[in-house]
Amino acid sequence: MTVLFHLLKIIMIVRPQQHWIRLIFVWHGSVLSKIFSRLLLNFLLSIAVIIMLPWYTMLGIKFTLAPFSILGVAIAIFLGFRNNACYARYVEARHLWGQLMIASRSILREVKTTLPDERGIEDFVRLQIAFAHCLRMTLRRQPQTQVLGNYLDQEALQKVVASHSPR
Repeated sequence: MTVLFHLLKIIMIVRPQQHWIRLIFVWHGSVLSKIFSRLLLNFLLSIAVIIMLPWYTMLGIKFTLAPFSILGVAIAIFLGFRNNACYARYVEARHLWGQLMIASRSILREVKTTLPDERGIEDFVRLQIAFAHCLRMTLRRQPQTQVLGNYLDQEALQKVVASHSPR
């Protein structure tokens, strides 16, 4: 029975620690793929300005750093608030998932102490594990049938697959 309780521990997505230089060049899961064209345009525009700088100085046009500094501070504040909001949602989700797993284990302990039938206990444990996996896979928008096939019989699996899952 303890083996089934250990199966209830759902593995979180944890990426291995990487050096900060490697993190700069991470492409998978990064926002860089979405903003690459804008970054490239910004880079090319910057190169054009640097190339044209001697021509601007001949015309008497001077560049000051004040607009760039103000823009940089505004972007930094905006990104700081955005990062804090994202991290708060992440922490809240972890907290809610942890509460769900604690409640699930408590229910399983109560079922184990109250049900006399060992087969009924094992069925309930498998349903509880299937619920946790089903919720995990639904939240990650991944197919559920392969994982749930390990815990549910064919009839229950067909009912779960046929049911509406929010996506």
